Amino acid sequence: MEIPPPSAGGGGGGGKPDRKTTERIRREQMNKLYSHLDSLGGAAAAAAATRPDRLGVAAEYIRQTQERVDMLREKKRELTGGGGGGSSSSSGAGAATAAAPEVEVQHLGSGLHAILVTGAPPTDGASFHRAVRAVEDAGGQVQNAHFSVAGAKAVYTIHAMIGDGYGGIERVVQRLKEAIRSN
Repeated sequence: MEIPPPSAGGGGGGGKPDRKTTERIRREQMNKLYSHLDSLGGAAAAAAATRPDRLGVAAEYIRQTQERVDMLREKKRELTGGGGGGSSSSSGAGAATAAAPEVEVQHLGSGLHAILVTGAPPTDGASFHRAVRAVEDAGGQVQNAHFSVAGAKAVYTIHAMIGDGYGGIERVVQRLKEAIRSN
């Protein structure tokens, strides 16, 4: 009596799944991951036809985002690091910065990133709230806003999405500058 060879399908209960099943599960997992990547990448990732193109778009987006984060960290370090020493050594320089706050706005497609530096820290937060309100009144939707105090300076950071109506980004920037300079 000869014993038949074991089946190649692995269908004998309890054993490892066969290669075909393992490969199908792996493909399903990869398809789910690509779908998630496309949802994170937006229109640019979805427009790329092949998977290598989609990965290239995602890698480029990550690289650009990392560069932007590094640039913003450097800018924050400059604003907070240089603020304490310069204004404490000379009271005249501190008064000059209080009279003319710095306003820097970066256009990010349909949004903006505003960094506002005032010469004197707010005592009640009213100027910060005026800046946020100015963005909202001009048609912007504030996504994130915060402020920090470094030495004798206050640094406000506002991230907002801007629609096409109400005059667009230019109107928001104008209203924001007017609000911060009216303090």
